[in-house]
Amino acid sequence: MLILLFAGLMLIFVAALFIIPVDTAGIVSHPRPVCGYTESMRLIEDKIALEKGVAADYGKTRILSHGAKVKRAVVLYHGFTNCPRQYEKLAERFFSLGYNVYVPRMVYHGLSDRFTKEIGKLKLKDLIEGCDHSVDIAQGLGDEVIVLGLSMGGVMAAFNAQFRNDIRLSMILVPSFAWYFLPGIIKPIINVAFILPNLFLWWDPKTREKRKCPFSMYHHFPTRPTGDILKMGLAILRAAKKASPLTKDIVIMTNEIDIAVDEISTRKLAANWIKHGARLIYYRFSKELKMEHDIIDPLHPNTKTDFVYDRIIEHIDTALR
Repeated sequence: MLILLFAGLMLIFVAALFIIPVDTAGIVSHPRPVCGYTESMRLIEDKIALEKGVAADYGKTRILSHGAKVKRAVVLYHGFTNCPRQYEKLAERFFSLGYNVYVPRMVYHGLSDRFTKEIGKLKLKDLIEGCDHSVDIAQGLGDEVIVLGLSMGGVMAAFNAQFRNDIRLSMILVPSFAWYFLPGIIKPIINVAFILPNLFLWWDPKTREKRKCPFSMYHHFPTRPTGDILKMGLAILRAAKKASPLTKDIVIMTNEIDIAVDEISTRKLAANWIKHGARLIYYRFSKELKMEHDIIDPLHPNTKTDFVYDRIIEHIDTALR
């Protein structure tokens, strides 16, 4: 009898996760673009100064500037629990091509303590502000602004694409709209993330702190910020069903054997954007490359960065013709 009662309660709980609404109506951009190069650099320098004594040297915001506003600036959004160091090689590649390159550090990332609980404080408002402020600043760095992000950063780049009209191109890499093992199931995961306490889970439960990963990446991740990343993604998916993205040129890149994120949701987003008139290129890295989720970080196992970076530059050039 107790077993049946428990089973019944669990069914009710699971059903509730699907039924409880998730409000995304207010998740939009609030642009306040800067006036010029000098103001942009001042804001970046202020941001880096605030990070002194907080983030590790390798984890701080980065700026690679040619000393004046140039034709193109690129904003690079790092992944969840990683930091700007993730883009050190790709940033140099863009810089060598004449770009001003801005790699903002998201709050609570880039700390030297790889077991830090500070990352558990990350909120949806931090993600929105990170998207808004980064593009606002980039307006003073280049006549054309390009945003590029991976995983959590891919969701941020998609947020910019949907809600800002002052971006020339958005490049979205393996975005984390949902989980690979629960494709298309987003709302219940968001609900459970906020019903339960803010838990810290190992990225790899088997190897834990001994897993092979970059030295700049945390070993675990918190569940509530994960829910907020998914909530931002859900807002984008919902908005894309009804309206065209304000950024008209978009490139999406996914990985055929990525078992971290759900590509079905990404494909639905792309289909809706195309339906509403976006000029979109969709590229899928082959399983023959045997890459994992992080296709950018040169320190991540199994990355093929030379190949990936070449495809990124190639697709940006194609999209901007």
